[in-house]
Amino acid sequence: MHDSSIAVLSSGSCGNSILVSSDETSLLVDAGISCKELERRLSLFGTDPSRIDAILLTHEHTDHNRGAQRFCRTHGVPLYGTEGTLALTPHDDAKRVTLSRRRAFEVGDVSVQPFPVMHLAADPVAYSLTIDEEKLSIASDLGCLTKGVVDEMTGATILMIEANYDDAMLRIGSYPSFLKKAILSDHGHLSNDGAGDLSIQAASDSLRDIVLLHLSKDNNRSDIARDTVSSRIDEAMPNVRVTPTEHGSHSGPFRLR
Repeated sequence: MHDSSIAVLSSGSCGNSILVSSDETSLLVDAGISCKELERRLSLFGTDPSRIDAILLTHEHTDHNRGAQRFCRTHGVPLYGTEGTLALTPHDDAKRVTLSRRRAFEVGDVSVQPFPVMHLAADPVAYSLTIDEEKLSIASDLGCLTKGVVDEMTGATILMIEANYDDAMLRIGSYPSFLKKAILSDHGHLSNDGAGDLSIQAASDSLRDIVLLHLSKDNNRSDIARDTVSSRIDEAMPNVRVTPTEHGSHSGPFRLR
């Protein structure tokens, strides 16, 4: 991979992981697929596992931390997360770094700003990462929008936003009512319409790409997600590209410059 780029290794309920690479640093945001599959997918983007400097966890759910323990142990990679996230993530003797959900820190030449989100987890965060003054924001599990989320994501060159479900598909679908209610709640997941709202509210002159994450296999389709978000931003931001991820597939790379 070339400098300052982002690749989605996997996205969806089957597992989530994003590779962020700069001139000097490579890190993973989440490691929700097996260690072996992480290694294989890193190779697709020309990245050796030994080059990974850190794994940043958003929260403790299995589709975000499944491969973290073995990958960190095998490759000597430190595992970053909030106190609540790390307490519920298997880690063996991997080096753990406890982060504050509002305090910025550095990993190599990447500046990382965590920020709290609404999701049914112990202490979940999303991340904005800055490389050479270019900003990338990632929020892959997001029950609802808050002013804090919008403020932290504003000014990004690339927004990577959850678009989990189409409202109509979820409501008429086969999920039991308790699960539908959980997904629709403020601590559940963000809909296509919600992703459109966040895109508009966090948009700035620097925005170039919107990448839609965590699409449900049962309650969404990539074309519906793309069209819903595109219809919200086309008039205001006709030159911004909207790219949906496919459930369980890799995509990218997306360039910060």
